[in-house]
This record gives sequence, C-alpha cells and structure tokens, in this order.
Amino acid sequence: EEVWRLETPLSEPTRQGHACVLDGVIYCTSIDGVFAFDTANGQWNDDLPQPLGEIGQGPLAAAYRGEVWLMGGPADKGIRCYNPQTRTWRAGPDLPTAQAWGAAIVMHGQLIIVGGAHESAMHNAVVYDDRTYVLRNE
Repeated sequence: EEVWRLETPLSEPTRQGHACVLDGVIYCTSIDGVFAFDTANGQWNDDLPQPLGEIGQGPLAAAYRGEVWLMGGPADKGIRCYNPQTRTWRAGPDLPTAQAWGAAIVMHGQLIIVGGAHESAMHNAVVYDDRTYVLRNE
C-alpha cells in the first residue's frame, strides 16, 4: 500500500520552486532561497550558503556535473552553480533566453530544459514557451 508520510518541514514556507537530488540530498530552489534536505538524517540544512543576487520566480534546478544548477527566472538568463563539497557558488553559462517554470533534467550526461515561460517587454506579458534547450560542449 502506498501511503504519504509527513517529513520534517522547511524552516520557512517556500513558493514557486523546483527541486533536484544530488548525493542523497534534495535541493529545493525557490524565490525564497535554496534549501537542502538530507534524506539520510531527515533534516533540513539551516546554514546552506545562498547564491548572490535575487532568485527569480519559478527558477529551474538540476543536479549536473556534481553541482546544483539554479537556472533562470521569468526575466533572468543567469545560471548559478552550487558545489556542496566546497559550499561555494559560481556563475554558469547564461541561458539563451530568460526561462522560468519549466522542466530541467539531465539525460545521457546532457542538461536539457523544456518549456516554461518568460517575461516579454514587447508584449507586456508572461509568454509560455515550447522551447527546448540542450547544453552542449563545443
């Protein structure tokens, strides 16, 4: 029988997020910050370093090349990469366009982003996308 169980709650509410798993730790990225849940001890890490700058709404997240990649926002092309071993953030390659609320996965060693939305100044609106991007080493 499948039954939901309540785990240890976050230290604060969070919204508009995305999550990924790296080495048994769930990283929850959101407009409210980045949070890490250690599945081995069932606890949230309350002193996780936060990336520089404001995190936009609906950021994407993926575990890629041993790091947590926090990507985009509706008006943000930036990528921030967190290394859990050194507890440091670095800048990654910018996305081709601002992107939020989509899906980010790693398949066959390639980082793939699908769908989502971005802000369009020209249309004064949020535009929903059918875009698919693959990060390639060239």
